[in-house]
Amino acid sequence: MGMSGMKATLIGGLALGACMAAAVPASTAETAASPRKPDSYPALIIDRPNKAPGRATHPMIVNRASNPDVFGTVALNAGVTFYDARFRRVSTADARDPLVQRLAAGVAGLDSVAKLRAVQTEVNRRIRWTHDLEGMGVADLWANAGETLRRGIGDSEDIAIVKMQVLKAAGFDAKDLYISIGRHTTRGAHILLLAKTANGFFVLDDQMEALLTPTEHGRFVPVMTLGQGNSWIHGKRVHRVASRSGTNDRAASGR
Repeated sequence: MGMSGMKATLIGGLALGACMAAAVPASTAETAASPRKPDSYPALIIDRPNKAPGRATHPMIVNRASNPDVFGTVALNAGVTFYDARFRRVSTADARDPLVQRLAAGVAGLDSVAKLRAVQTEVNRRIRWTHDLEGMGVADLWANAGETLRRGIGDSEDIAIVKMQVLKAAGFDAKDLYISIGRHTTRGAHILLLAKTANGFFVLDDQMEALLTPTEHGRFVPVMTLGQGNSWIHGKRVHRVASRSGTNDRAASGR
């Protein structure tokens, strides 16, 4: 990779195992508690070369999800991941569930952003955050949207799944909806829904009342994001800069 190539530095200290735990919402007092200890894991460096000029897109690859480069990160293709089977299962279920359809019918005539705002408000109102151990007696389970709506309780991924399925039933393109797994800067491990529109990405967070852009939200660090037919690992984009000593060495050698 040349000097002008790009590096993506994966966010240090975010072990994927931590993302498998559901986040417990904190009170205002807990949010103001002592600062988190710095991550002790070294940063992992991944080089991604610039796209080759003139590279053609295969004509059979259509309707592909965009890379979710959000919250100041760059999203790199993650290949097959632990979460793929879970995402496929919940994203293909409950399309005709009567509760999902009823919520979808109430927002179907709205424009994209208004649709997101209405679903964010309504689903947050209907479903009370509850840890999986309390609600279902297991440590971690991604429930189908209809199941969560009937119980009226669920944790962050369950609530995000309901929003995703209601939006799809209301006409939202599946490739523009993503489940993002990461860390909230004050609450710890967290999962939320990302939605892409003509106006950019929006965040549907069960711990926030309003529909927000990633910049407005600003408290989430994504580690892995799942979308239609793809998954991504997030890192920070930096540019390699030649050191002064290296420049002087080349000048002295005449290169």
